[in-house]
Amino acid sequence: MSGSGVSLVAAVRAKESQPNDWRRQTLVLLVSLALFVAVGLLWWDLRLVLMLVGILLLHEGGHFVAMRAFGYRNIRMVFVPMLGAAVSGQPIRIPRWKKAIVYFAGPLPGIAISMVLLLIASAGNSDANASVSAVPILLMNSSHPWLLELGGLGLLLNWMNLLPLLPLDGGRIVQSTFARPSPWREVFGRVLTMLVIAGLGISIGEPLLLLLIFPLLFTMPLTYRTCWLSRRLSEDEIPTPTASGVPEAAIDTIASAIDETALRALAPPQKASLVLQLYESLIAPPPTPLASRMVGLVYLGSVMVSTLFGWWIWSLHRWHDPAVGEFDRLDTYSNQASFDKGSQIILPACTELLASTSLVF
Repeated sequence: MSGSGVSLVAAVRAKESQPNDWRRQTLVLLVSLALFVAVGLLWWDLRLVLMLVGILLLHEGGHFVAMRAFGYRNIRMVFVPMLGAAVSGQPIRIPRWKKAIVYFAGPLPGIAISMVLLLIASAGNSDANASVSAVPILLMNSSHPWLLELGGLGLLLNWMNLLPLLPLDGGRIVQSTFARPSPWREVFGRVLTMLVIAGLGISIGEPLLLLLIFPLLFTMPLTYRTCWLSRRLSEDEIPTPTASGVPEAAIDTIASAIDETALRALAPPQKASLVLQLYESLIAPPPTPLASRMVGLVYLGSVMVSTLFGWWIWSLHRWHDPAVGEFDRLDTYSNQASFDKGSQIILPACTELLASTSLVF
């Protein structure tokens, strides 16, 4: 084995035995959270920032708990100013159906809790003497405006995360359960996601949304090459794990494939992470037909239930302007000069879609 091969094996072993540094990871979380709040306050008001922090903590916390339950290593959560938050971890021989549960663990608790909040907010409107206030950000009325706003925002963001677009949770669920690795499918999914984001940003006149495109764009070459390597290596016979971790023969095979691409220039620590990622994707057992059906039913059911529930809540609280005497959601919304600019990101495009189906209710 060459010197570079020995150093790569050593780097892989170091990654495999790396302990969880909870103190450092907690510090990173707190610092990134402080930056998220500080930068967010430059664009949004405090109410919206706190709501977003709560929704993101619940969503990413679900991923975090599921990863810990399934034995992921080096789990860390980080907030990204103006973009959201993320949880990462190193799976260790995790079946794909368990990975699907990890992806579900983010949006489903958020959807469930948001539905409860919306039901509580709706119950208050049943009182004929209740004081009903406007909720501009959601284009609705309610006797509990802050509760309706928090629940509606949580439902919307988690519902959007279930869309079958990469790299959203919904896209990952579909990919890990039903699809073989395909570099072009990965690229197509990300391009489609970028087009959706760009279309939404242009349609509502919100350039801030375009910031979400840059991470997808910058990581696309690495994503394509990684997926290509996974597809290429799936044709080879990869040794099964040993008590010491990834067999050296597997490391050599994967490293040889990496050296055929531009990724050969990666430093040993980064290449070791890529080796572990590829090895995990190659040895992860595919879901059984029963597991695939169960994942599919949960996915379709959660999307349908959250969509229908959102329509029902929206129809129940549609913005009503007594001075106009009719539902006047979009015009009333656009004339509110007191709205913070960040609130314009959240719902107008979805409201357009809902408005087109309002006759159903």
